[in-house]
Amino acid sequence: MGPFSDKIVGTMKATFVRWFLIGYAVLLLAVIAIDSSSEEAGLGISINWVNGDYSFSGGAPPWTLAFSGVNIALYGLLYASEGNASSRPMPHLFRRFLAGLVDWMLAIFTVATLLGLIAVLIEYRSTGVFERVIDRQEPHPLDTLEAVVDLPLLFGGMVSYMVFPLMKGKPTPGACIFGYRVTPDEGSRMTLWFAALRALLGSVALLGWPCWIMAYALKRDKVHGKFWLDHVFRIHAEYLE
Repeated sequence: MGPFSDKIVGTMKATFVRWFLIGYAVLLLAVIAIDSSSEEAGLGISINWVNGDYSFSGGAPPWTLAFSGVNIALYGLLYASEGNASSRPMPHLFRRFLAGLVDWMLAIFTVATLLGLIAVLIEYRSTGVFERVIDRQEPHPLDTLEAVVDLPLLFGGMVSYMVFPLMKGKPTPGACIFGYRVTPDEGSRMTLWFAALRALLGSVALLGWPCWIMAYALKRDKVHGKFWLDHVFRIHAEYLE
């Protein structure tokens, strides 16, 4: 980008990107609901072998590629924007729960779409036939390798979606939609591996049962925007303004 565009992105507020994220998330949910019965609704890859019947499906329909591209662009804008935090602690755990659901949904959708696109390109290289959605009953030599490799890539991509904003004290897309960010306490620093561990444990703490209930009862600190896991990693949630 040139100096002018750099200046625009550098001064863009996270709360400005928030409205685009809200519109994007609502539109994505609407399209998924409308297109869920379509033959092209699937993404990523799936292998089934039941009673001797084999099936391999996967792909990346054009609409999933378009939405994933927009998600990546908004993620980049949000990461480059100013957090404009208020320094007011955000004490609402249910808001963080909802933001976590949004983040995982967007992360799974985008990473699975990219993995589905890779599967389509591998299929094209093997067969010479380009299909946006793969659905066949004959095994290919690379099917098992794709399935084994895709699982850690999917999981790693989902974690990375949360890690990089956490390292820089930026809001994730889900957190931005709900008007807050999670940032290190004053005097503390979030390294890559520390942030990755926080993202993993945070998913269990807020999205896992019964850990979600424990988050309300164990070392809850509304005054400083913390629950027990925040105390461990020396971070807190604060409002965006």
